[in-house]
Amino acid sequence: MFPNLAERRKNLLSKAERMCLRYVLVSSPENIYYLTNFWGGSYVLLSEDQCILFTGMLESFRALNGSIDTKVVSAPVGKSLLSIISNYVPKNSKILAEDNLSTQKSNFEEKLKVKLNISSKPFHELRRRKDDYEVKAISEAAKRIDQLFDITVKTVKEGISEREIASKVVGFGVEIGLDMPMTSSGFEPVIIASGPNSAYPHAQLTSRKVRRGDIVKGDYFFRYKAYIADETRTFVLGQPSKEAKEAYEIVLNAQEECVKELKVGAVTSDLDNICRKIIGSSRFSERFIHGTGHGVGLEVHEPPTLSVNQKDRLIEGDVITVEPGVYIPKKFGIRIEDTVHIGKKSKVLTKFTKELIEI
Repeated sequence: MFPNLAERRKNLLSKAERMCLRYVLVSSPENIYYLTNFWGGSYVLLSEDQCILFTGMLESFRALNGSIDTKVVSAPVGKSLLSIISNYVPKNSKILAEDNLSTQKSNFEEKLKVKLNISSKPFHELRRRKDDYEVKAISEAAKRIDQLFDITVKTVKEGISEREIASKVVGFGVEIGLDMPMTSSGFEPVIIASGPNSAYPHAQLTSRKVRRGDIVKGDYFFRYKAYIADETRTFVLGQPSKEAKEAYEIVLNAQEECVKELKVGAVTSDLDNICRKIIGSSRFSERFIHGTGHGVGLEVHEPPTLSVNQKDRLIEGDVITVEPGVYIPKKFGIRIEDTVHIGKKSKVLTKFTKELIEI
């Protein structure tokens, strides 16, 4: 099964044409992949007549091998890609380009003798509605990430370090067909946070050794065929404190109640409010310090965003996370996260148990 690249290109060109633009210049690895099936640092020029991938000699053979229905043009060593692209776009053309070219806009316009209309909105709108190929890839990523939590439960023991646990998780993930995210998001694909470290929502790996009574939080996002699923589970080594158990039950209730309301047309701020209201009515009301969720796909954070001030409505084809949490500095943090596909009937793709496992 291959993605329908022709349909994606047609839809993007239609959006460009509504802006009175005949050409699209693509520059982010995610959007290049979306249109060509090749992931790399290059450029794509899309028009009604052709899809051209411009790359240096370093990546030329991989581009030829990986791209689908795409003309690959390589720049010889020492020659800039811009000088090559200029041969394929008429002067004075108006071109849709991504936000990541905004700082280079003047240089591109001068070298190519064109006018760039900078906006990533059409790309985000197009990629937000996941097709069957994408949903299947994300579902496969989710199934494999579920397996990583099986490994986590079997690996966590008193005296093992966060780094040691992470090494087992990453190694097994690669073994079962998962790939590391190729992003510049700054987020690590594996969070293992124990004890007081779990109170950091985006904890970084340390050499801290797990102790009896510790909360252990695992947050994993990996790629399968370029597409990402995101899942968080929280465990305890031994028995949880009364406070931790209470917090866990409240977070779980908030997460499950929000998941029940995921449907086409739901307002993202309303979904966030479901979690915020449940946690807000408890003694942990000040401890839910981030949004409820976000879209996932070729990037770990994509539109829409489920948070207080976001008024998007869910659409059929969205794939989002629901991940409320409670964080108490110097004590513990708890987060429960699933990846969910929004359709006529929404489906939770990550299925590892959400019962509090006492390891």
